[in-house]
Amino acid sequence: MAELLSRRRRRGASALAVAALLALGPREASAQLHWDASAQVGVMKRVLTRRQPGAEDAGFGPTGQLTGHVALLPLIHAGGYFGHDISPMPGDAAARNITFGGARVKGILPWLRGSTRTWVFAGFGYAGVYAPSYATTFAIVDGDGTSARRPVRVAGAGGGFFEVPFGIGASYRLFKPWELSAELGARAGFGHSGTVYEAPGPGVTVPDGPSQRAAPAGLDRFAVGLTVGVMIDL
Repeated sequence: MAELLSRRRRRGASALAVAALLALGPREASAQLHWDASAQVGVMKRVLTRRQPGAEDAGFGPTGQLTGHVALLPLIHAGGYFGHDISPMPGDAAARNITFGGARVKGILPWLRGSTRTWVFAGFGYAGVYAPSYATTFAIVDGDGTSARRPVRVAGAGGGFFEVPFGIGASYRLFKPWELSAELGARAGFGHSGTVYEAPGPGVTVPDGPSQRAAPAGLDRFAVGLTVGVMIDL
């Protein structure tokens, strides 16, 4: 009888241990899940290649970006990004609106400890571009062969391209889980398409004259930007 009671007690203890593991396991896994998210604003300079002779480059403009990551390994985080920037154009041309997003990976650099962290990042995404219409003047050749500048309106144009963002970042912990963060990044663009990039370019309306085309402003091959903001790290 004593041996039977001992066996029942051991079985009961084993069942309680299994139940405890099943109950605590999901909580421990949840506690080990590490993620971060940030919101940053700053300035970006886009470099246009294949511009028309004498044409000026795009200027510095404001940019904003949201990012989020989940830790795959202690030093490797994977996630995504989404943002927008305004790219000023020379002369009368309206500033372009560029919205971008994609996936990215960041690797935490292990050399700094304490409240400061640094990382490198790289990704792959797509950027959609819209250049609004604007009024300007063009040199128009009349029927008699004479040329004179006349007011015209350049139509809006759209397009897009693939991009590879990469760069470095750093953060400083204010109080858990809030941190100040900053990133210095660059973007390489390829696979451009749409009337904003491809010849013959956006349409031009000439009052009392035949419609024409404006040459594309160039290709967004490279960009560099600096952003600062806040990050939540859990």
